[in-house]
Amino acid sequence: MQISALSAQLNAALLEFAWDEWAQMGVLTAAGRERGWAQDPEALLLLTLEVAREDPRLFDEILDWLVRNEPLISVRRLRTLSDGPEDERLSAAVIEWVRRQRRPRAASRQLEWKAEEAQPLFRGVDLPVLRTDPVFSAFGFTRPPAQPSGKSREPDLTAPINFAFRLRQLLGVAARAEAVRYLLTADIESATVAQVAKSSGYSKRNVQEALTSLEAAGAATPASSGSEQRYAVDRSRWAHLLDLEPRELPIYRDWPTVLGALRRILRWLRRPELATLSDYLRASQAADLLDVVRPQLSRAGVLMPARLGGERTWTDLEETIEYALSWLAPGSGTSGRPAAFDIVPDAAEGHRWRLTTVAGRIVATSAETYASNASALAAAERVRRAPRRLAFSVMPDAGAYRWNIVAQNGRIFAASTESFATGRDAERAARDARDLVAGAAPPSVPSKSIDRPRRHVTLRPDGR
Repeated sequence: MQISALSAQLNAALLEFAWDEWAQMGVLTAAGRERGWAQDPEALLLLTLEVAREDPRLFDEILDWLVRNEPLISVRRLRTLSDGPEDERLSAAVIEWVRRQRRPRAASRQLEWKAEEAQPLFRGVDLPVLRTDPVFSAFGFTRPPAQPSGKSREPDLTAPINFAFRLRQLLGVAARAEAVRYLLTADIESATVAQVAKSSGYSKRNVQEALTSLEAAGAATPASSGSEQRYAVDRSRWAHLLDLEPRELPIYRDWPTVLGALRRILRWLRRPELATLSDYLRASQAADLLDVVRPQLSRAGVLMPARLGGERTWTDLEETIEYALSWLAPGSGTSGRPAAFDIVPDAAEGHRWRLTTVAGRIVATSAETYASNASALAAAERVRRAPRRLAFSVMPDAGAYRWNIVAQNGRIFAASTESFATGRDAERAARDARDLVAGAAPPSVPSKSIDRPRRHVTLRPDGR
């Protein structure tokens, strides 16, 4: 797929996601199916401001929503979650514009931010700009004067997606609300200050003060584990306070990490110099990008496909985007399994297991043949249940490299079906394979056909 097509496809998918989320948060548009997750308002806002530069209607609907609901948004978290000067400048322009709408006296205040060079706020949209909005112009964005429509609503605080707003109404727009949201919705029994801080967008000091005050009020309890101080909340009591059943508490998702990674990928795809680079340099820069975003996505619960590396880096990027977008789909959850173990017969009248991605790509096969289906199932299950106790080694192979899964006694359990041009590419693929094993579905029944490992295929960035 060409760069421009991949960029347009990603932006369109994220626009659809943003519209669906904001529809349930009070923006005037038709709402789809109610989500069971708790959204992160600031993480979603930063993503929306970026993708809505290709959809002026959504951008202005967000401005209108902010004029009505600004007290529910944390400017401090917006700054903390911003990924570089582009996020900072765009969000600062929006917040200043909203402030002047809500407090007209602020219009006389001189703007501190003065951009040296102006650029159109909206991309690919032919809008006549006879007059420009003075606030956005000060931040370096040209657009027609913006006016709130007054059509947005306040969020429905009973909807799971608006759980952050409900806690902010109860505890204030500060670290306490974010700490409680994480402790109530994440799939954990207790958490350290560092874990809560990472999720909350506040410093460890602020989070420690918030947790200490919650403990003093009896709303949180310390749960020490060795030398590490941990905190927990009684979900039943909190659910009762919020007139919910414990099972009705919304689902936690690491929105800042996932939406931030997708925003970074989108901005990278929009870099104009990419089209002028050679295939090699473009693939090299894509590999550097993947080195950053894939670990982030993986830690957030997006299980990544194994990387092919080398000349197929562009395919790696496309698959990374595909898996990340699948994670955004309703009902996918953090327990989505993009990999599985299959048991297949081999030519020696025995059985082997193989590891496959959700797209059907075979990542690895067992190194030995098992006499029975049950033996192959048991071997695959041992690998699946103990991925962190397995070693992944890289070995030269006929001028290329492959990775193997090695047991503690040195026995090779499995080998990669792909070959890699460099040892570094093979090491990357091995790290990704470990994550695939950790999230794979249990072994399935045997297939009737014998599938051969796929040969290494070279693809150009345009997909040909």
